[in-house]
This record gives sequence, C-alpha cells and structure tokens, in this order.
Amino acid sequence: MKKITAKFNSKCAETSKAIKKGEVMFYDYSNKKAYHISTNKLNEVSEDEKMCTANEDAYFDNFCYNNNI
Repeated sequence: MKKITAKFNSKCAETSKAIKKGEVMFYDYSNKKAYHISTNKLNEVSEDEKMCTANEDAYFDNFCYNNNI
C-alpha cells in the first residue's frame, strides 16, 4: 500500500468516505483499491509484509556485522 495523491474523485473501499481529487490517500496496488487517509486498514499488517520486514532487518544486521559497522 502506498500513500499517493488522488488523481480523480473516488471513495474509500472500506468506509465509503469520499476521496476528492488532490487529497492524500492510500492505494493498494495488489487489489487495486483506494483507502481514505483515516481508514483502519492501515493498522492491519499482513503476514507477507511482516516476513518481508524481518528478512530486510536480518539482511541489514548481517551486512553491519560483516562490515564492522
């Protein structure tokens, strides 16, 4: 999910709130849905996102250890 500026009027997929052109919103590219900036969907983190973050953290920790950082 990415924070973007709305290019046209739409409505939130979760709350049905209006999203006006030019407002900041969140867009989920995987399911092609727009979400209002105040939606609860942002608090939910999928298992894939958790695993990706854990892998990135482990890679960085390993890099630092190997380079004495």
